[in-house]
Amino acid sequence: MNISTVKSGDILTIELDGRLDAMTTSSLDGKLELDGVRELVLDFAQCDYVSSAGIRTILKAHQSMAKAHGKMVVKNVSRRVRELFELTGLSEIITIGKKTREISLEGLELLSAGVCGECYRLDGETVVKLYNEGVEPHMAEREKQYAKAAFVMGIPTAISYDVVSCGTRSGIVFELLDAELFSAVIRRDLGNLDHHAKMLSDTAKTLHAAKGDKNILPDLKERLRGYIREIGYLLTPEQSEFLMEKLESLPDADNCVHFDLHSSNIMMQNGELVIIDMGDFSTGSYLFDIGLIYMIYGIPELGISMLATKIPNEQGLQFWNHFEKHYFADKSAEERAFFEENKYFLASLRTIYCITFLTHLRSELEHWLKDILLPKIMETRCTD
Repeated sequence: MNISTVKSGDILTIELDGRLDAMTTSSLDGKLELDGVRELVLDFAQCDYVSSAGIRTILKAHQSMAKAHGKMVVKNVSRRVRELFELTGLSEIITIGKKTREISLEGLELLSAGVCGECYRLDGETVVKLYNEGVEPHMAEREKQYAKAAFVMGIPTAISYDVVSCGTRSGIVFELLDAELFSAVIRRDLGNLDHHAKMLSDTAKTLHAAKGDKNILPDLKERLRGYIREIGYLLTPEQSEFLMEKLESLPDADNCVHFDLHSSNIMMQNGELVIIDMGDFSTGSYLFDIGLIYMIYGIPELGISMLATKIPNEQGLQFWNHFEKHYFADKSAEERAFFEENKYFLASLRTIYCITFLTHLRSELEHWLKDILLPKIMETRCTD
């Protein structure tokens, strides 16, 4: 039995290769260091046999995660092993995912490409969101779960189907009949930025009006506490303390939050917007999403509008100004002033999060945070 582990933030993924039986369970026990782990993922892609001793070890790990108020997922389970889990009742206790369908990108139309992945059209009715190399495979499983929860709550999102793989990359298939990427719609009609910004504002308000089920969705504020601690190596103690103070000053809320809401994660279908890419769907304050949108479009020196949406940065800034006008139109002057005071901090949160798991972009992300955003954030300390 060969066992490899990958830690990404508060998520621990353990890949099993071989037989999980009385002779090898001790090896798995030795890898189950669960302090600070909020989600444990056991990957059975290369494990085709599990004995009763292995089942007891899996159950013990599940009980440890439940005691710590975390969650556990078993994925890529073969038919043989899945039947054993069903026979013993383990499948009624633990979330178990079957082996994923393999797809090829040959001949597929690329719809969009972002920091975390790409979106391709599979056929006339479906698209696939495919994560980039280096993004943990469990992200697709998690996104499918969150997308289902959002659909049930009436949030304008696509119907999610199966999780798939493409080589070492994982993805999720969505039903999007005759849909077009919202970024492409905007790029083709840059003279109507105000109209498009209002559409995004209305969609965001619909999302934020929904209350999230905390039994399914994570608390984003709690997750961000861990991410700020995780990038402590990059910060001075003063900077770390101030970022944490800023985070704690944000209002607690149980509203639904997308945390990657921008025009390349939205499709236009029959004249209406449909949100995709639900991998970071959470509960929290609407400010988390507005800060992300500001980062994408409202800070031209980062160049993210062009990078993530192919909308030129100059037009991206105009788009942001229209969006801000529409979104805050029915909010109090105090709420708008609070956002203005904290906008660079709110914009930094997605960067902080991405630093923890996008290793291939870490240098650029660290530059954005340390050289562009942090100086602006720390300036506000003088006026607090």
